[in-house]
Amino acid sequence: MKGLSSSILLFAFITLLSGKVLAGDIDSNVKQISDTAVTTQELYIVTPVLLRVPYPSQAFHDVKPSFFERPGSRFISSLILPGSGQFANGNWVRGGIYLIAEALSIYYVLEYQNRGKQGERSYERFADQNWSVIQYANWLIEYHDYHKIENPYLKQLREMLNGISPTFNTSVEWNQISLSLLRSVERNTPYHTTDELFASLFSHTLPDFGSQQYYELISKYYQYQAGWRDYGSFHNSLGHLGDQFGQRFRIDRNGNYASPLFYEGVERSFLFNDNFRKSNRFKSLLIANHFISAFDAYFTLSMKQNRLNVTPTFYPGEQVKVLLTF
Repeated sequence: MKGLSSSILLFAFITLLSGKVLAGDIDSNVKQISDTAVTTQELYIVTPVLLRVPYPSQAFHDVKPSFFERPGSRFISSLILPGSGQFANGNWVRGGIYLIAEALSIYYVLEYQNRGKQGERSYERFADQNWSVIQYANWLIEYHDYHKIENPYLKQLREMLNGISPTFNTSVEWNQISLSLLRSVERNTPYHTTDELFASLFSHTLPDFGSQQYYELISKYYQYQAGWRDYGSFHNSLGHLGDQFGQRFRIDRNGNYASPLFYEGVERSFLFNDNFRKSNRFKSLLIANHFISAFDAYFTLSMKQNRLNVTPTFYPGEQVKVLLTF
């Protein structure tokens, strides 16, 4: 009995020892299987790139542009020669437009100025040959006589012109008359118009011979219409003869009594003055082209440099490492 019990105990001990060993082997195998079956992945999540605007770039703050690379220099350049600032900025088309506008403006300024001067000289020659101060002064005397006008200076003028006829030679006629006396008569001469309405005294006195105002007035105001060479023949053609002869001593408010030479003078005067006006308009365009080109060159470079100064610079952000195990 005692021997049987010892055998049973020995069997149980061996069984337990075998089970432990077996369990250890199984455990080891399971761990090995586990190590081979599990996959571990490391994922990196990068935060968005950091955008810093503006960034004080060394390239723009440490290296300063020279004077010729500054907007002010482009302004001065185009102000002197339109288009040059655009060329320096690399804007060839716009620079060419400003330069062409400059050349055309200069051309037309000179062209219309020359046309105006030529027309002015031509008109002055025409007026010298066809307007007579003696004929005008004689008409004033007859004008006073016809309308029975009292004028304290008329007698002196009559005596001065006694026996003198118009020659339409300015070098002769202007030595035969006193301009100051003629002006005194004009200041005391009233208008007598075709409508017989009340009118004031003459509005103008004859300017000095050869002056700009002299040539302007004789083909502008009907007061001076009687000095033109064809005044008498024109009124003859209107039938102002006999009892109608006095019509030539009236002034029509609408200019119907002014002769063709008067109106030719008006047209010639208008043409050369119009050429001067065109020249002045191109002068204005010339000046405007300088300033427009200058400001265009200035602001174009300024905006370009401002865009460069705010160009984004990139810095990598922080990285977060995430481990995922499957």
